[in-house]
This record gives sequence, structure tokens and C-alpha cells, in this order.
Amino acid sequence: MRLPELLHRLIRLQLLWRTLFCISIASITWLGFTSEPYPIPSATSDKINHMMAFMELAILTRLGWPLLGLPVPLLVLTGFGLALELGQSITPWRDFAMTDLLADVVGILLGYGLMTAFYRLWNRHPQG
Repeated sequence: MRLPELLHRLIRLQLLWRTLFCISIASITWLGFTSEPYPIPSATSDKINHMMAFMELAILTRLGWPLLGLPVPLLVLTGFGLALELGQSITPWRDFAMTDLLADVVGILLGYGLMTAFYRLWNRHPQG
């Protein structure tokens, strides 16, 4: 099997991408509320961590629900980021940060932008 055919099959596995999305939501929620040091490697900048996490969520959203477009996921994922920040504001070890929410939105837009570019390139050269 040639790589492009394998890649086409992989991209169409929406259940896989939706499952990974749910696992990511749970993981990001846990990381957002834990008072423990992060057990995984992370960037030195909290804003980079936010952008990477929400870029991943945007990519998984685009793969799992390819017909949604941008507005609904942008609102839902931004709402998730806001809920995390509001929840963190009531913990003694975290604070609400509007700049974190802004980094979340930047990550969402970057993720969707990357997937849009990928789909445009892929559709232009579907046979490899």
C-alpha cells in the first residue's frame, strides 16, 4: 500500500480522532487543575503550553468532525478554555489569566490554519 493511500485511510478514521480528542480534553483538564508538577515535558512558557494544547484540540476537531468548519469549534474550544480559567480562579494554586485564554484562541486558529493548509495541499496532490 502506498503512503498516500494509507494516509487517506488514516485521515478518514473519525472515531480514532474523536477518541483522541476526548482523551486530550480529559488530560488538559487534569493538567489545568493539578497542583502537582507536570509529569510530562512542557515548554518553559505557560503560553506556549496553552497554544500547543489548543492547537492539538483544533487539529483533532478538524480530523474528527471535518464538516464543522471553524465557527462552532472556535466557540466551543474557546468556551472550554474559559471554563478552565474560571475553574482555576477558584483554586488556591491557580489564577484566571486572560492572556492564557488569548493563547488558547491563537492555538485554535493555528491548528485550524495548519489543517486547512494540509487539506488544500492534499486535495491538490491526492495521489502523492
